[in-house]
Amino acid sequence: MNMTPMVPFMKRFPHLAASETRSVTVTGRDDLPDGEYGFIEFYCNEPQCDCRRVLVVVLRPESGWKFWAAINYGWESVEFYQKWAGAPAWDRAYWKGPFLDPMSEQTPYAPALLRLFKFILKSPGYAQRLQKHYQLFRTAVDEEYAQRNPTLRFREFPQRAR
Repeated sequence: MNMTPMVPFMKRFPHLAASETRSVTVTGRDDLPDGEYGFIEFYCNEPQCDCRRVLVVVLRPESGWKFWAAINYGWESVEFYQKWAGAPAWDRAYWKGPFLDPMSEQTPYAPALLRLFKFILKSPGYAQRLQKHYQLFRTAVDEEYAQRNPTLRFREFPQRAR
Protein backbone atom coordinates (compact mmCIF):
# COMPACT_ATOMS: atom_id res chain seq x y z
CA MET A 1 0.00 0.00 0.00
CA ASN A 2 1.31 3.44 -0.91
CA MET A 3 0.81 5.84 1.99
CA THR A 4 2.86 8.68 0.51
CA PRO A 5 2.54 11.51 1.32
CA MET A 6 0.92 10.47 4.62
CA VAL A 7 3.47 10.16 7.43
CA PRO A 8 2.98 9.06 11.05
CA PHE A 9 2.65 11.92 13.52
CA MET A 10 5.13 10.02 15.72
CA LYS A 11 7.85 10.46 13.09
CA ARG A 12 7.98 14.23 13.62
CA PHE A 13 6.72 14.38 17.22
CA PRO A 14 7.68 11.11 18.95
CA HIS A 15 7.33 12.33 22.55
CA LEU A 16 4.01 14.04 22.02
CA ALA A 17 2.68 11.04 20.07
CA ALA A 18 3.76 8.70 22.87
CA SER A 19 1.69 10.65 25.37
CA GLU A 20 -1.28 11.62 23.20
CA THR A 21 -1.96 8.69 20.86
CA ARG A 22 -5.35 7.18 21.59
CA SER A 23 -5.67 3.50 22.39
CA VAL A 24 -8.61 1.40 23.49
CA THR A 25 -8.74 -1.97 25.23
CA VAL A 26 -11.69 -4.06 24.09
CA THR A 27 -13.16 -7.03 25.97
CA GLY A 28 -16.30 -9.06 25.50
CA ARG A 29 -17.50 -7.62 22.20
CA ASP A 30 -19.01 -9.74 19.48
CA ASP A 31 -17.66 -7.60 16.64
CA LEU A 32 -13.97 -7.29 17.68
CA PRO A 33 -11.37 -9.64 19.19
CA ASP A 34 -10.37 -8.80 22.76
CA GLY A 35 -7.22 -6.75 23.10
CA GLU A 36 -5.65 -3.34 22.66
CA TYR A 37 -6.17 -1.18 19.57
CA GLY A 38 -3.97 1.83 18.84
CA PHE A 39 -5.27 4.71 16.70
CA ILE A 40 -2.12 5.96 14.96
CA GLU A 41 -2.31 9.34 13.24
CA PHE A 42 -0.87 10.02 9.79
CA TYR A 43 -0.74 13.51 8.29
CA CYS A 44 0.12 14.86 4.86
CA ASN A 45 3.82 15.51 4.31
CA GLU A 46 3.43 17.59 1.13
CA PRO A 47 4.62 21.18 1.46
CA GLN A 48 1.90 23.82 1.23
CA CYS A 49 -0.94 21.29 1.42
CA ASP A 50 -3.95 22.32 3.47
CA CYS A 51 -6.12 19.19 3.26
CA ARG A 52 -7.29 19.40 6.90
CA ARG A 53 -7.67 15.69 7.43
CA VAL A 54 -5.98 12.82 9.19
CA LEU A 55 -5.56 9.18 8.28
CA VAL A 56 -5.98 7.09 11.42
CA VAL A 57 -4.54 3.60 11.14
CA VAL A 58 -5.71 1.06 13.69
CA LEU A 59 -3.00 -1.31 14.87
CA ARG A 60 -2.66 -4.03 17.51
CA PRO A 61 0.59 -4.57 19.45
CA GLU A 62 0.78 -8.27 18.58
CA SER A 63 0.41 -7.72 14.82
CA GLY A 64 2.98 -4.96 14.27
CA TRP A 65 2.22 -2.66 11.31
CA LYS A 66 -0.65 -4.78 9.99
CA PHE A 67 -3.48 -2.30 9.46
CA TRP A 68 -6.72 -3.50 11.05
CA ALA A 69 -8.46 -0.45 9.64
CA ALA A 70 -7.49 2.75 7.83
CA ILE A 71 -9.87 5.59 8.60
CA ASN A 72 -9.89 9.03 6.99
CA TYR A 73 -11.26 11.87 9.08
CA GLY A 74 -11.90 15.34 7.67
CA TRP A 75 -13.32 17.94 10.05
CA GLU A 76 -14.11 20.73 7.62
CA SER A 77 -17.30 21.29 5.60
CA VAL A 78 -18.13 19.56 2.32
CA GLU A 79 -17.78 22.98 0.67
CA PHE A 80 -14.21 23.28 1.97
CA TYR A 81 -13.20 19.92 0.46
CA GLN A 82 -14.99 20.72 -2.79
CA LYS A 83 -13.04 23.96 -3.12
CA TRP A 84 -9.77 22.43 -1.93
CA ALA A 85 -9.95 19.47 -4.32
CA GLY A 86 -11.64 21.33 -7.16
CA ALA A 87 -14.27 18.63 -7.40
CA PRO A 88 -18.07 18.55 -7.26
CA ALA A 89 -19.61 18.31 -3.80
CA TRP A 90 -20.99 14.83 -4.46
CA ASP A 91 -17.43 13.66 -5.16
CA ARG A 92 -16.05 15.06 -1.90
CA ALA A 93 -19.07 14.70 0.39
CA TYR A 94 -17.59 11.66 2.10
CA TRP A 95 -14.38 13.56 2.98
CA LYS A 96 -16.22 15.26 5.82
CA GLY A 97 -16.29 13.10 8.90
CA PRO A 98 -14.76 9.66 9.37
CA PHE A 99 -14.89 6.97 6.67
CA LEU A 100 -12.95 3.85 5.77
CA ASP A 101 -10.17 4.73 3.36
CA PRO A 102 -11.13 3.24 -0.02
CA MET A 103 -7.49 3.05 -1.17
CA SER A 104 -6.35 0.97 1.81
CA GLU A 105 -6.74 -2.70 2.50
CA GLN A 106 -9.22 -3.25 5.33
CA THR A 107 -9.74 -6.25 7.60
CA PRO A 108 -13.21 -7.73 8.20
CA TYR A 109 -13.10 -5.81 11.53
CA ALA A 110 -12.73 -2.41 9.85
CA PRO A 111 -16.45 -1.47 10.01
CA ALA A 112 -16.51 -2.20 13.76
CA LEU A 113 -13.30 -0.19 14.24
CA LEU A 114 -14.84 2.71 12.31
CA ARG A 115 -17.81 2.62 14.70
CA LEU A 116 -15.39 2.57 17.64
CA PHE A 117 -13.46 5.53 16.18
CA LYS A 118 -16.71 7.50 15.78
CA PHE A 119 -17.45 6.78 19.42
CA ILE A 120 -14.03 7.94 20.69
CA LEU A 121 -14.24 11.05 18.49
CA LYS A 122 -17.01 12.15 20.86
CA SER A 123 -14.70 11.99 23.88
CA PRO A 124 -13.83 15.43 25.28
CA GLY A 125 -11.06 17.13 23.37
CA TYR A 126 -10.12 14.27 21.03
CA ALA A 127 -11.29 15.89 17.77
CA GLN A 128 -9.58 19.12 18.83
CA ARG A 129 -6.40 17.17 19.62
CA LEU A 130 -6.36 15.72 16.09
CA GLN A 131 -6.73 19.23 14.67
CA LYS A 132 -3.95 20.52 16.94
CA HIS A 133 -1.68 17.68 15.80
CA TYR A 134 -2.53 18.55 12.19
CA GLN A 135 -1.48 22.18 12.78
CA LEU A 136 1.79 21.16 14.45
CA PHE A 137 2.60 18.71 11.66
CA ARG A 138 1.72 21.13 8.85
CA THR A 139 3.79 23.92 10.42
CA ALA A 140 6.81 21.60 10.72
CA VAL A 141 6.44 20.43 7.09
CA ASP A 142 6.11 23.96 5.72
CA GLU A 143 9.00 25.33 7.83
CA GLU A 144 11.26 22.47 6.74
CA TYR A 145 10.31 23.08 3.10
CA ALA A 146 11.03 26.81 3.41
CA GLN A 147 14.45 26.13 4.97
CA ARG A 148 15.40 23.68 2.21
CA ASN A 149 14.12 25.98 -0.53
CA PRO A 150 14.91 29.53 0.57
CA THR A 151 14.60 30.98 -2.94
CA LEU A 152 11.12 29.55 -3.52
CA ARG A 153 8.14 31.53 -2.39
CA PHE A 154 5.16 29.96 -0.73
CA ARG A 155 1.83 30.46 -2.36
CA GLU A 156 -0.39 32.57 -0.18
CA PHE A 157 -2.85 30.51 1.81
CA PRO A 158 -5.51 31.75 4.15
CA GLN A 159 -4.43 31.41 7.77
CA ARG A 160 -5.12 27.88 8.96
CA ALA A 161 -7.72 27.52 11.66
CA ARG A 162 -6.03 27.05 15.01
